[in-house]
Amino acid sequence: MFDGFFNRFNISLMNEPSYKILEIIQSITEKEGRQLRKMLKSPFFTLREDVQQLFELLMNLVKKGKKIPPLKEIAVLIFPEAPNRQVKLRGTMSDLKQFVEEYWCIQYLRTDKIKMHLMISEIYRRRKLQKCYLSNVKRIDHLMEKHPKRNADYYQLRLDFETDRMKYQSATKRTEHLFLQEISDTSDTLYLIQKLRNTCAQLSHQLVFKTNYDTGLLTFFLKDLEQSKYLENPAIAIYYFCFRFLTEPGEISYFRSFKSILSKHRALFTKEDLEAPYRLAINLCIRMSNQGDKHFTLDGWELYKEGLANGILLENNIIPRFTFNNIIALALLLEEFDWTSNFIEGQANQLEEKHKLQTLSFNKARLAFAQGKYDLALNFLQEATYKDLINNLISRMLKVKIFYEIEALDLLSSQLDTFEQYIRRKEVSEYHRVNFLTTVKYVRKLLSIPSYDKLAKKNIRVQILAEEILSEKKWLLEKCL
Repeated sequence: MFDGFFNRFNISLMNEPSYKILEIIQSITEKEGRQLRKMLKSPFFTLREDVQQLFELLMNLVKKGKKIPPLKEIAVLIFPEAPNRQVKLRGTMSDLKQFVEEYWCIQYLRTDKIKMHLMISEIYRRRKLQKCYLSNVKRIDHLMEKHPKRNADYYQLRLDFETDRMKYQSATKRTEHLFLQEISDTSDTLYLIQKLRNTCAQLSHQLVFKTNYDTGLLTFFLKDLEQSKYLENPAIAIYYFCFRFLTEPGEISYFRSFKSILSKHRALFTKEDLEAPYRLAINLCIRMSNQGDKHFTLDGWELYKEGLANGILLENNIIPRFTFNNIIALALLLEEFDWTSNFIEGQANQLEEKHKLQTLSFNKARLAFAQGKYDLALNFLQEATYKDLINNLISRMLKVKIFYEIEALDLLSSQLDTFEQYIRRKEVSEYHRVNFLTTVKYVRKLLSIPSYDKLAKKNIRVQILAEEILSEKKWLLEKCL
């Protein structure tokens, strides 16, 4: 019935009305579409023809890449006779949205057997179906034992299971052992995992942005935690040592303990569990590397390689451009030029298409600079426009270094002025502001002293070594020789 209608709207999807249902429809796969059609035809789920018609209309529009028409035109098709058809259509859109949400819930429960059986347990308990309840408890217990992960989600499921079992026993077997101790232990475990994980996120955010967080109860029980059995739990330990190396980066033992736990117990966690700890550890390595610690440069490079190899740092099999940039930055500090060249060429197809050109040209420029090929580096920098703020800052910094190396003093002076103005004008994090402005300051100092003045260079070298935030520390120290 909609063929003529579709032909009228032959513009690709763009600037469509912001109906919530459209965002949902655009995310539905072909398989999901087939299953939803079957559900829509079932009188158990709905008897509403308008919901079915709207679903087919929107699915066909999206599938054919058509522009979504105004609400009033859709209303004419779905409710041709109704005087208040636009109001009715809004209600139908809401009902269709709820229908799809219910479908997703059903599919979600089908894939998560433990959650499904926990719901069944609650139903059996409320209906006082004791034989069915006890049989289902055995099934959940078996599934819990077979569960491959030991993360926060696992302990949340176990807490829900133990709580429901205690409720059953309280109502039917008051004189027998209740699972109160198990509930207490699991509650503590879950709280510690979540508290430490969230505190690590707070600390990481504080390092980059001017934000202060209250860590709450953590300071009160930290000493007790260190002497308790809970630190033997990998899910607690991994975040505990994250917390420690974030608050005491100079204590290398915390970072080494973290890496050891990560290596031994990686299989106990999901990709989502591991992504944050990996990035926290890598960020520490980058900060310490910027202070001149080459051991952390190597650690960061290895963590990046592990994270990519295990898919932890991938997003839908895509390497985020910032991950791509950072791993190359560390590899170049280690002078792994062959590896870098192979990585750029070999992983180019794993970059998001819209960022591929600028990411490749940007990193080819960095590699060329590291190899002393300054003209080639400038050519690569001119191949793309760096709209991203951080890449723009780094590319500007790279031009400063190139002009310094080729002794193009007029170009260098101009570049330093515009670079400094750019940093002060843009809203950048305090870390990046300090980092780049400090670099500009030392380049100017190096330009102001005669090449033969070794004492002045020595004094600048001492100042550079004392800087905590300075990503170009290695290059600047070389200029002081």
